[in-house]
Amino acid sequence: MRAVSAITEAVRTVFYGVTLFGMAGTLQVVQLSSFVLSPFSTRWVVRINSHLVGVVWKTMQFIFERVQKGKVTFSGDPIPDHESALVISNHRSWTDFYMLHSVAIRRHMLHNCKYFVKDSIKWLPFFGWGMWLAGFLFVKRNWLQDQRKIQKTFDGIKKLQTPAWIINYVEGSRFTPQKLQECQEFSRGRGWPIMENVLVPRTKGFVTCVKEFRGSHVEFVYDFTIVYRHRATNAVFNEAPTMIRVHAKSLDPEYDFHVNVKRFAIKDLPTDDEGLARWLRERYLEKDKFLAKMKSHWTDGLGEKVWEESF
Repeated sequence: MRAVSAITEAVRTVFYGVTLFGMAGTLQVVQLSSFVLSPFSTRWVVRINSHLVGVVWKTMQFIFERVQKGKVTFSGDPIPDHESALVISNHRSWTDFYMLHSVAIRRHMLHNCKYFVKDSIKWLPFFGWGMWLAGFLFVKRNWLQDQRKIQKTFDGIKKLQTPAWIINYVEGSRFTPQKLQECQEFSRGRGWPIMENVLVPRTKGFVTCVKEFRGSHVEFVYDFTIVYRHRATNAVFNEAPTMIRVHAKSLDPEYDFHVNVKRFAIKDLPTDDEGLARWLRERYLEKDKFLAKMKSHWTDGLGEKVWEESF
């Protein structure tokens, strides 16, 4: 019986993988064709490519929540429909985008999600190519090189007033015990509070984003805190399921997922670089405390309304 179950899970994983890559490849033909419109309407090129990427995102979210029964609950500030924002989030795993998209799809912004992603991902067949065609922000962590590309992308978004969630994992990399230890040593050297559940955020990119979009159609910052719970005894707190596990079998009742969102008006944020950097570090201190509370109580005793929504 166990062998049959393992074979079934492997077949399902391969099926979903082939289907998603096939869909992404097919849609890229349309993406490439859309560029013939560039001399006539850049806005339409952006709109077409955004919606095509949204088709892939929506399919993946359907598989995660409906087929694999990933149960996501939410708390925090109400988020309006169709609102553009800068989005920051803690970063645990590749599967984090399912958590961000669980909110985006309910607020009709899924096809407008644009990520800061590592430059190497653009070479990933189909998915990476599609992100590049859709105008995602590929960065090499070399600030002088990245700044020019980021500036060009931001100028386009502001000029066309493109609806967007500009998503940045400001910790710079996924959380690991080793990276946590390095960040704690760094904090001790600076005399900063020691955090246990998140890494020290990198502030330069965030400061640039806020300064660039202040006074534009992007008027808010959304602060996401992603939380995973594996119900197995002695499971590691906030350890996400792998991409293979997500597609292998039902996630319920083995996993719980929670997203907390805080919404801040950019006009209310500090205007100087150091003030913005300090503001971001304060958000991560709050995030660390929130996660510590979740570790002890999950969604009980948070002092906030917890709700569920279907898309």
